[in-house]
Amino acid sequence: MVNRVLIRLKVVQALYGYLLTRSEFKIEAPVETSSHDRRYSYSAYADMLLMMLEMSGWKVQADRSLPPSVTSSVVNAPYADSATARFLMGNDEVRELIRTRGARMAEFDSAVIELAQRIKASSPYREFLKIRKPEVSDEIAFWTQVLRLVAPKTPALVDAMRTDPEFTVRGMEMGLKMLADTLSNYSDTRNVLADCRRDLTRSLDKAYELYVALLLLPVEITHAQSLRIESAREKYLPTPEERNPDMRFVNNAYVAAASSSDAIEEFTKKTPVLWDDEPGFISQLLDLVTDSDAYKAYMATPGEKTLAEDCDLWRTLLKNVIVPSDVFSEYLESKSIFWNDDLDVMASFAIKTIRTFAASEAHSDIELLPKFKDDEDSGFGMQLFNNAVAHRVEYREWIDVFINTKRWDVDRVALMDVVILLTALSEVMSCPSIPLTVTANEYVEIANRYSNPRSGSFINGMLAAITDKLRADGLLHKDWK
Repeated sequence: MVNRVLIRLKVVQALYGYLLTRSEFKIEAPVETSSHDRRYSYSAYADMLLMMLEMSGWKVQADRSLPPSVTSSVVNAPYADSATARFLMGNDEVRELIRTRGARMAEFDSAVIELAQRIKASSPYREFLKIRKPEVSDEIAFWTQVLRLVAPKTPALVDAMRTDPEFTVRGMEMGLKMLADTLSNYSDTRNVLADCRRDLTRSLDKAYELYVALLLLPVEITHAQSLRIESAREKYLPTPEERNPDMRFVNNAYVAAASSSDAIEEFTKKTPVLWDDEPGFISQLLDLVTDSDAYKAYMATPGEKTLAEDCDLWRTLLKNVIVPSDVFSEYLESKSIFWNDDLDVMASFAIKTIRTFAASEAHSDIELLPKFKDDEDSGFGMQLFNNAVAHRVEYREWIDVFINTKRWDVDRVALMDVVILLTALSEVMSCPSIPLTVTANEYVEIANRYSNPRSGSFINGMLAAITDKLRADGLLHKDWK
């Protein structure tokens, strides 16, 4: 079972990757420069951005109704009301641009009409029409092509831009390129976010796969021992012990049940779990097992083994011999980047499953734990991640305000600590049923394990300060009881 302890860690890892690799989306700002072209390029950039929004059906002139000729040019256009335009209209910097420069769009009425006509006759438009359900990447590609191929060749657009006293042809070209780059940065950010969401889902799936793989590992180790016994029997002069080996380990009842489990077989049909791709690794584990005190004690005790004894052997071997070994850890690291962090939790659930099977009355099949405890846990990770991404700026502002500058330099706070705090605040604000104490304890533990020695106390102190302020302001209705 993938529990909330592991889910929280997975979200921290996914958010860390997102913040580390994403391209920050920002609107260009005017710059102080002696270059005439560079100064005007910002005006061209801003004018074209607002014109693009107007062509997408958005009102960027607060006190003016568009002439019918302009409205008819953009209404029902396939690129109107796009996800890209909606995002831009929700951006504070774009809203400020509309406030300060929107009135200038009156100069661009003829440009809107002519550019709309030229777009309809262009190859980017024809390619865009072929896409049944355009995604953000398709919209970005379309507008980037318009900016590069169509806009510079639209006389009415050039004439509208010439109404700016600072106009230069070179500056216009630079401004159009700047806007294309801004849109590309937005696309990059969206792609990174989608990749991180997929990685989060995949990492949770891989954790459950490890759980099932651990239940099957005794089968592979036992099979390797069976081959050794057969090989020893076929020697030219086998010893009496080799001719008549003790088969109790090979005939272990838990191994037999795992080999024939309907539940495990159903899972492996959809997600193959293989330990036999590197027999050398299994052979190393077998050596560890046969050299262990648990194995020797099991084989030294006479008589047939009960199911409870057989299950107890493998619980002990997994817990004390296999999972802690360097051989196992190195192998997991080579097979999946997710598994070493998952190992302790998934091993505990594998051991619990074996214990439950040993205590069951029917002993008919091994019952796998569900991937998640319930639907709430199933969506818990993505809820935390999405909320942290959506509110990361707001939460980061809270963090910066409450850093004690005498002890913590805001620029020196480790990114991992920031990510842990962002995830913790996401849980505080989006999960009303989880007590503050639980949230604090969980993220302090993550900080102690994955960040620096001072991180645990830093996370604890910051969460206490921020949540106290939120409660005082009426923004949070939890306490520390």
